[in-house]
Amino acid sequence: MLFADSQNIQAISIPFNWNADYANGKNYAEYDLLTHKKNDFYLIQKNQVIRFGLFGQGMKLFFEMADGSFNLNGKRIEIEYHAENGEVFHLTTNFTNKDLITYKEAYADYNNVQGTQQSSLKAINFGYKTTYRKDDIQLFFQPIVALPFNESAFIEVKLTSNKDLNGYLVFKSRGLEVERFYAPLEANKAGQLNWTIK
Repeated sequence: MLFADSQNIQAISIPFNWNADYANGKNYAEYDLLTHKKNDFYLIQKNQVIRFGLFGQGMKLFFEMADGSFNLNGKRIEIEYHAENGEVFHLTTNFTNKDLITYKEAYADYNNVQGTQQSSLKAINFGYKTTYRKDDIQLFFQPIVALPFNESAFIEVKLTSNKDLNGYLVFKSRGLEVERFYAPLEANKAGQLNWTIK
């Protein structure tokens, strides 16, 4: 298991590689750590994954599949929604199934003489999407950790409710509130917020 191991494993080919730790103690990384052969994201055994995320640059950033909480280089990050009636929705302590997400953002310059130039990597992202249910409230929740190059890392949170809600999106680090944002939700309309990781 790469994320549970104290070793500092280096990414291959690019600054960060994705990795899935399995329940049986093995892992499946973007590049095989011995042969450096590229692995297929779609061959991840999703029912075996206990942690998923990125490693590289001396860092390990992942989430726990069981509850969805993030561990960003040793710092536990949790996200909650606090409704105005006092009800708390613990979005990252949600034990429902999660769909793994990872993608890279890149750009390429083009001109009429030389055609497409070499592409440049802009950011590497990972996270998940899930549905949180509590009583008659259903929340579609998608947190994505974005690692843009030469900029601060942030978490992009998309949240959609099946009912109108008035409240706050709350970010916690190691169980303590770090920041909150007023985030009213209109039924069946997605809200999005980018939070710079603190």
